[in-house]
Amino acid sequence: MTPIHSTEGIRARRAMLMAGSLLAAMAFSSGAGAEPLALKICSIDDRSGSAADTGIESLNGLHMVVDPVNEAGGINGRKIELIEYDGKTDPQLTATLATRCAEDDKGLLIIGPSPTAPAAAVVPVANQNKIPAYILSAAANALTDNAEFQFRFGPKAAQDAIAVADAAAERGFKRVAIINNSVPFGIDGSESVMAALKEKGIEVVARETYDVAATDVTPQVMNLSSAKPDLVLVYPYPADGARVIRSIRQMGVTAPVIMPRVGLMKAFRELAAADANGVLVPSSVDISRPEVKKFFEDYAAKYGAVAPTPSAVQGHDAGTLAIKVLSDAEVQKAIDSGDLAAARLAIRDATLRLGQIDGLQGQAGVTYQFGKGQHHGAPDKGFFVYTEVAGDGKELVAPDDAKFRPAQ
Repeated sequence: MTPIHSTEGIRARRAMLMAGSLLAAMAFSSGAGAEPLALKICSIDDRSGSAADTGIESLNGLHMVVDPVNEAGGINGRKIELIEYDGKTDPQLTATLATRCAEDDKGLLIIGPSPTAPAAAVVPVANQNKIPAYILSAAANALTDNAEFQFRFGPKAAQDAIAVADAAAERGFKRVAIINNSVPFGIDGSESVMAALKEKGIEVVARETYDVAATDVTPQVMNLSSAKPDLVLVYPYPADGARVIRSIRQMGVTAPVIMPRVGLMKAFRELAAADANGVLVPSSVDISRPEVKKFFEDYAAKYGAVAPTPSAVQGHDAGTLAIKVLSDAEVQKAIDSGDLAAARLAIRDATLRLGQIDGLQGQAGVTYQFGKGQHHGAPDKGFFVYTEVAGDGKELVAPDDAKFRPAQ
C-alpha cells in the first residue's frame, strides 16, 4: 500500500479528488440526483401599517386555499411552504422583503402586496430576479404596463373610474366634485375618473387635492360645497378619508358621496363611524353570488366575521391560481429539476397559459383575463357592484337606489 503522505500517495489522492469532481460536474450538468425545489410562496403585505386590515384579510384568504391543499398532502406529495412577511405599508421595507424572498428564501412566487406604493416597489425586484409576483389590489394604472413577471388581481384605477362614470350617467348625475389626497392612489384615481366622466358628458365642477397628512381639510371641502355638486367623489387613504367625510357632513353637503376602495376598508369605517353612513363604494365583491356568501361564512367561522371586502377574496383568488399553476405538469417538471430560474419562468408562463379562471371577484360568470400580453386580470365590464356603508361604519349593505340619485 502506498503511504498517504508519500509523493505517490498525494498524487493518487489528487487524482481521486479530480475524478470525483468530474463525476459530480457530469451529474450536475445532466440533472442527475438534483433535489426538487421546495414549494415556497412568500406572502408580503401590510399587516401592521395603515392598511393592515387589507394585508391580514388577504393572508387569511390565501390560507383558506393553501391549508386544505396541505392537509390533503400537498401537490404531488409536497406541501406548500407559506413564508409570511409584514411590509408595514413601507415601500423600502417591502422591496427588501421581496429581495429576501427571491435570494435567501429561494421563493418560487410572491403574493402581495395590496397598497399601490409597496406594490410598485416589488415590481423591479420581481423583474430583476425573474420571480413572478401576484400583486393584489394596487390601483395604479401603469403597474402592469409592459409587464414581465408582475400580475395584478385587483382592478386598476381606470376600471374604478369606468364603474363610477357608468353609475353616474345611468342615474342622471350632471355636476360632479372630486377631492383626493396627494399620493399616487388619490392622483391616479381622480385623474382616471375625470377622463371617464368627460366621455359620458358629465361636468367636473370642482377638484381639490390635499396633503395626505393634513389635519384640516375644511378649505377644500368648502370649495367643493360652493360648486354645488350633485355627486361627490373622494379618493383618500383611511385616516384622511375619515377627516374628509367628517368635514363633508359638518358642512351640510347633501350630495351622495362615492369613495372607491377605501370606503370598504375597516380602518376608514372605524375612524369615520356614523359619518361613514351612506358612503357608496363600487366593489368587486358581489355578495349575492352563493359561492361568495359561502366563502365569507367559512371565513367568519375560521377567523371571525368580516365585512365582504375584496381583500380576503383577492388572497383566495391569487392562491387558487397559484395552486393551479404549481400543479401544472411543465411547472412540476421544472421544480423537479432543481433549477430555480427555470421553475420561476415556468410559473410565469403557466400563469399566462392558465390564467382565465373563475374567481370570487366580479359578477357571476366574469373570469380573470390573464393571458399572452395580459398581466392584468380584471376585465373592464361586469366586475363591480355597489355597496353602502351603514350601521355607524360596522356594516356594508346593498344601497337604496332611490337615494343614489341627484336631488330634485
